[in-house]
Amino acid sequence: MDRIRRVPARRRLAGGEITLTPGADRRLVHEWLVADTPHTVEIAAGRRIGAGMVDTVTRRVAQLRRVDDHIGGRELRPLVERELRATAGLLRHAAYTDPVGRALLGAVAELCQLVGWVLADAGAPDAAARYHLLGVHAAHAAGDRSTAANLVSTLAYQVANIGDPREAVLLARSAQSGARAHASATTRALLGERVAWAHARAGETRHTERALAMVEKEYDKRRPADDPSWVYWLDPDEITVMAGRCYVELGQPGRALPLLSGVLERYDERQARESALYTSWLAEAHLQAGDVDHAAHLAGRTLDLSSSTSSSRGDDRVALLRSRLDPYAAVPAVGTFLDRCATAL
Repeated sequence: MDRIRRVPARRRLAGGEITLTPGADRRLVHEWLVADTPHTVEIAAGRRIGAGMVDTVTRRVAQLRRVDDHIGGRELRPLVERELRATAGLLRHAAYTDPVGRALLGAVAELCQLVGWVLADAGAPDAAARYHLLGVHAAHAAGDRSTAANLVSTLAYQVANIGDPREAVLLARSAQSGARAHASATTRALLGERVAWAHARAGETRHTERALAMVEKEYDKRRPADDPSWVYWLDPDEITVMAGRCYVELGQPGRALPLLSGVLERYDERQARESALYTSWLAEAHLQAGDVDHAAHLAGRTLDLSSSTSSSRGDDRVALLRSRLDPYAAVPAVGTFLDRCATAL
């Protein structure tokens, strides 16, 4: 009975026919984990792989990115690592032409970026950085400068969050410069967002403002047909949220509040991790503006949302709000939030 059910699930996922919805996402992840990968089937059959197998791998990578929209890093990590091992196994053990080999290298590079992103969300930044660097090598071997830039840029984002912001600025600007002549307008906007964030984390207001202005300029020139699949999530709301986050980092709540509030009013809270993260920055902005009660209320909302995810980034934001609100423990709303944090921990 299990085998009969698993095979159709695997085929539907490989074909990209399923639209993930809350409640179905975890079931699909577990079904995919227990099914044989198409990579394994092809190698076991001893066949020479061609463009059809590359298409299957590409669709699976795209599906995994959308799984990441709903599931946190600690839960998703085993699946993305397994997919990367399987795809790398094709490169090592299968027979294929040079064009197919380059396409597989490109898929490995994309998976390295996704695995690095997921591992960072799972609280494993050192392992994440290793995957990002491995992916850069794969992307260069595939001749894919845009994906290589995305990998370096993602690493810059990670370094900006937990390391030296000045190093993050260098990495983000290197990624931006290296892909300028090859990337689509939407990709250039994404790379510019990472530049803006690194400058904001470094406390550099004018550089941040210039980078944010460039993001909007590039995004206005977008041509979706030119875009790689991995930039699908970048839209005007995400650009607005990044601007709001940057202004929170720069201690400018007056500029951050309308940006973050406007997006969160229409944001889909079924994407619990992003909702938790964005709500946490709105809470921080209210605290910077002196509205402690509202900040505590939003911090509680952040705790509610993050508790339903397996994201270390969400946990870290709750911990930051806890430390920022602790001096106001005598305020009833803050006391309630701190008590809830203690219970949750």
